Amino acid sequence: MKRLKSGLLALAFACAAAPAHAGDREDMERFMSDYLVLWNAHDASAIVDHFYRLDATHPWRTTEGLQAEFDRLKAQGYDKSDIHGITGCVLGPDTGQVELRFTRRTTDGGFLPPKDRTSLYRLRKFEDGWRVTGMNALPAGEHMTCPTDPASAN
Repeated sequence: MKRLKSGLLALAFACAAAPAHAGDREDMERFMSDYLVLWNAHDASAIVDHFYRLDATHPWRTTEGLQAEFDRLKAQGYDKSDIHGITGCVLGPDTGQVELRFTRRTTDGGFLPPKDRTSLYRLRKFEDGWRVTGMNALPAGEHMTCPTDPASAN
């Protein structure tokens, strides 16, 4: 299991550092898929180091801050997130957003309410690849709008 986690971590780092191509929605979706592997492993250090570029005021900008969030979730019985969808939207040559649809599963097989969740992640492309610069939950039933996604025409 430890070798599997190490291999997944190495793959996630390689993908996160790979240069992104302007207009490539699939790069953002792959980046977020790799992020979710580490999220489900509760690996705060790797996420902060290789996926986040959050504002100085965001509590998850540090390993300690993100670990506190994992600890808070685990205290509620959280185990992992089941992912129902990852949808990217290119907004410009170095900006985009990704909608994640998921359920937070508990260690007893249940879920943390609400069952169906949607979060919107804001991404920006830096020299070392895509990074999350912000995120927020969407209200129940709402979905991301993608007004200028040039990749959707492909």
